[in-house]
Amino acid sequence: MLFFLALSALAAATFGSVMLYQRGEERRRLDGGGPADPRLLLPERKPKEPPARRSDVPTRSGEPTLETLQRGDIVVDGDEDWLISGTLHYREEQDTWTLHALEGGARHRFLEVRRRHGALEAAIVDVVDDLPRGQLLQGLTYAGQGFSLEARGDARVLVDGDVFGLSSGGRLAWSRYSGTGGALLLVEDHGAGRRGLLGSRVPMGSLSFMSGELNRDEH
Repeated sequence: MLFFLALSALAAATFGSVMLYQRGEERRRLDGGGPADPRLLLPERKPKEPPARRSDVPTRSGEPTLETLQRGDIVVDGDEDWLISGTLHYREEQDTWTLHALEGGARHRFLEVRRRHGALEAAIVDVVDDLPRGQLLQGLTYAGQGFSLEARGDARVLVDGDVFGLSSGGRLAWSRYSGTGGALLLVEDHGAGRRGLLGSRVPMGSLSFMSGELNRDEH
């Protein structure tokens, strides 16, 4: 028993001596005292990596605004409020805009956020499935209302969440038609067919936004 106790004490003393020598060598190297034996230097501590974030969604600081809305935020319009369950991010050259899927209330709706003539606009629209087939011209009549072509193009789409079953990186042809009183008809043609969204532009001051529980935890 005494032999094992003496052996344990010797091992502890040896380990302590090695640690002290390693720290001395490290201190001597940092103080310019010449090269130390690299085998005895303590391993360098690597900086801790930041936690992973959703790389496909722009980050923000502070409370959400119309331009920085994310999946999980809350959109309030009067007595109605919705949760953003997913977002489509569109890009065509330098032009970008978003379409947020709104979940809650009696039906799912969508919030489009886009700049038009340099001014930020918002529109709340609903999916329609009875658009005319074939090539749409400069104007059309739909739901008893006349619409004129505002713009059309071809955009790439980045998807955050499950929206229309789309996958990121796809391209689609889009058209925007304007009607009287702020009415708006959005038409998208993609591999699965044609999709329409009908609604109207909303006054900027009528909407308010809150961070959802998940986004509050992240920020």
